[in-house]
Amino acid sequence: MGMLTCRSGSHSVRFMCKVMISGRLWTALWLFLWLPSGGMAAEVSGLYEAEVTVFSQKRSERATAMVSALAEVLAKVSGRRDAAMLRGVARDSKRPAHLLQQYRYRAVPTDSADAEDGAQMLLFRFDKAAVDKVLRDNGLPVWGATRPSSLVWLAVEDEGRRYLVGEDSPEPVQALLMAEAKRRGLAVRLPLMDLQDQQALRFGDIWGGFSDVILRASRRYRTEAVLVGRLYRPADGDWQAQWTLLEGQDMHSWAGNGVLSAEVIDIGVAGAIETLASRYAPTSGQGRTGQLSLTVAEVRTLSDYARVSRYLASLQQVTGLQASRVAADRVTFELDVESGPEAIAQIIALGDVLVPLTPDAYDSGDRQVNMFDSGFDDNAQRTSPDALSMAPVFGPVRHPAQNEGQMYRLLP
Repeated sequence: MGMLTCRSGSHSVRFMCKVMISGRLWTALWLFLWLPSGGMAAEVSGLYEAEVTVFSQKRSERATAMVSALAEVLAKVSGRRDAAMLRGVARDSKRPAHLLQQYRYRAVPTDSADAEDGAQMLLFRFDKAAVDKVLRDNGLPVWGATRPSSLVWLAVEDEGRRYLVGEDSPEPVQALLMAEAKRRGLAVRLPLMDLQDQQALRFGDIWGGFSDVILRASRRYRTEAVLVGRLYRPADGDWQAQWTLLEGQDMHSWAGNGVLSAEVIDIGVAGAIETLASRYAPTSGQGRTGQLSLTVAEVRTLSDYARVSRYLASLQQVTGLQASRVAADRVTFELDVESGPEAIAQIIALGDVLVPLTPDAYDSGDRQVNMFDSGFDDNAQRTSPDALSMAPVFGPVRHPAQNEGQMYRLLP
């Protein structure tokens, strides 16, 4: 089994520890300023699915595999690798069949490491609403499919041989990293390692932890975070690993070791997913809950309005919304949310629908006129204010929230 030790000063914590540099509390607007311009979030698929290798179709083996699969799903959705072991979660999920939607067997590919006599892959798909309820009832995060993307720079020294892992690398650690990231729900991409990358970054830059050089080389990939790994194995020893996650002006570092390379890769991916989940998937008990006022500019047509409404309704922490005010080409929405404004801003930052609007730009357009009159493009679809009430919204009708609210602009 792998061991993880993280040191900060004279303190040492075994198995899992994160060092966070910079304790600044970012406001929602400032968050957008340091996130990479046009950062590429990812839609992670299969969050409520897990595959387990089995060697028969006996009911007893299927039941055992189902427990393992549910534990993997709970960890993937919450971002907590120990989610299934927590007392309340274990109690609420002790009958995994009650959460199961379907299962099916498939043959193991002949070139797979699991291609043994009688081996099969058993896929379990669990009910989203049921899994989410178990996590929420126990105060754990529920992390949606839209997640920050991380670029992974991986430098390996294996018994004296040094190499960098790229997108098309034939090295076994490349496949291990991508498989583990998929299993954990971490959105990653590897560098192309083309001429541009080779000129921008050398093995020694990663091995030496030169973050300024690494970030410059990473800019072309436009990811929200950069994960840097250094894997080392002497001729007669175990694998050692140092991992660092660079995210904005924050740096998180941890270390680990294991007999197999898969163990130290698992430690790296688990550390990254838990760090990102702590920012992007707050629990319902964190921050302020209730209502949040959010104004969106450049909503010029009914289709624009429907697009914004659908997008806001799709956010994991939003449970209801209602349009409460129209001013020029701007619409103010009142959101029922399960987290604070910072968490909502972080989730919106991952998408490509809304960008923050500066207070000056907001104030210059704050006038009470019909959004369906002069605010429209002459060639755009026109409709009437009455049609606004027919547009898709969900949740109860209510008075506007009593707060300053957040301000955004709709992207084309």
